[in-house]
Parts: sequence; structure tokens; C-alpha cells
Amino acid sequence: MTDQGAASGAPAVSGSDSGLGRIFGAIVFPVRTFAAIAARPTFLAPLILWTGLSFLVSELVLTRTDWRQVIAESTAHREPRLTEQQIDQAAETQKKFVWLYEVIAVAAPAAVAGATAGVLWLACQAFGWELRFRQSFGVTVHAFLPAILSSIALLVLLWGRATIDPQGLDDVVRTNLGFLVSRTSNKALHSLLGSLDVVSFWTMALLTLGLSAATRAGRGRMALLVVALWGLYVVGKAGLGIVFS
Repeated sequence: MTDQGAASGAPAVSGSDSGLGRIFGAIVFPVRTFAAIAARPTFLAPLILWTGLSFLVSELVLTRTDWRQVIAESTAHREPRLTEQQIDQAAETQKKFVWLYEVIAVAAPAAVAGATAGVLWLACQAFGWELRFRQSFGVTVHAFLPAILSSIALLVLLWGRATIDPQGLDDVVRTNLGFLVSRTSNKALHSLLGSLDVVSFWTMALLTLGLSAATRAGRGRMALLVVALWGLYVVGKAGLGIVFS
């Protein structure tokens, strides 16, 4: 502990301040790295990596999607059924909006990280735990690194496919139990099983470490908060699956 740290009563925090160092450290040395992120928040490097991968995956999927088949399958249970000509017209219309999906792919990482960090910041404030939004955002972006690793695996697995079904992407990298149930036969159960995901549990563990270090709250109490919020998200997602099934 330095003299300055001793005078302020705050423990000295060791850990890399470089973007690449923190990306590596968040996976290999999470306790030390997230303590450093909480003390000196950064977020640019993992956010750039996440955005780049999101764009690459979306480009691969969009260029190898059979839009006609997607529309035919998604409207097969509707009455009255679309004619072959109507399906062709809908597929051509869908292709015109590919640029919009590309924009969404680029904007999604920052939007997801910002929304998650905002909810966590508000929840910590509600419990009286002092937390700056920059800390919440920095911890959140680094905590999503397991999902970024999953995106790399997804890119590798999709690369050799001639056509890709965009609706089945969640079942490609089998880190969850969603593949046990068809998404078409039972959307709600598929959503619930898909939430039992190694990546999600890993992310929650990293969020707990980072937010606990930032707020000085106990890890047990922080874990309860993170898991409770995740549970609300899972139930809400499953509910939407029931509504739109």
C-alpha cells in the first residue's frame, strides 16, 4: 500500500490500464482486473472489439440468408397463406432493408452495454451503494467479454455454411440448453432453456466482481442483485415468446 493509499484509507489496486491488457486480464485474472477497472474505468477497447465482431457476424449472416425461405417458414402457419408471388415480393423487399440490419449490428453493442450499465447503476443507487455510471459502464463492457468470445466461435462455425438461418443462431454455439427444444414448437421453453447459458453465468460472475469492487458491497449481496435482475430479464423474454408464439 502506498502512502497516499494509506492516507485515504483506500487499498492500492494493481492491474493493467491498457485496453488489450484488460481484455486478457478480465478472462484470465478477473478479480485483479475488475478491481482495476472499478478504480480506473475504461471501456473503449472491448467495445470496439465487440462492435467489430457484431458487424462481421451480421455481414456473414445477411449475405448467406435465404430470405425467401425465411419468409416462407415464418408465414407458413398464418391464414390466409401467402402466394408464391407474394413470398417473392416480400423477400425482395426484405433485401432492401439489409442496410438497416447492418446499422443495428453496429449500434447494438453500445446500446446493450449502456442499457445494462444503466439498470445496474440505478439498482445500486436504490440500495444505497455508491457507483458512478462510468464505473458501471466499464465493468459491464468487460463483463460481456465471454459473449464476445462466443461471437468468435459463432463466426468460425458459420463460416463454412453456404446458407444460414438467422432465426437459429442461438443454437449454433451450444453453450446453453436451448437446442434441446425446437424454437418453433415451444418458444417459451426454448427461451428459458436458452437462458441456462454458461456465457450468461460467466458474465454475471464478472459483473458481480466488478460491481462489488466499485461499490464496496459484499460479493454475496451483489450476486443476489445481479441474478435477480437477470431472472427478471429471462422471465420477460420467455413471456414475449408466449405472446408471439
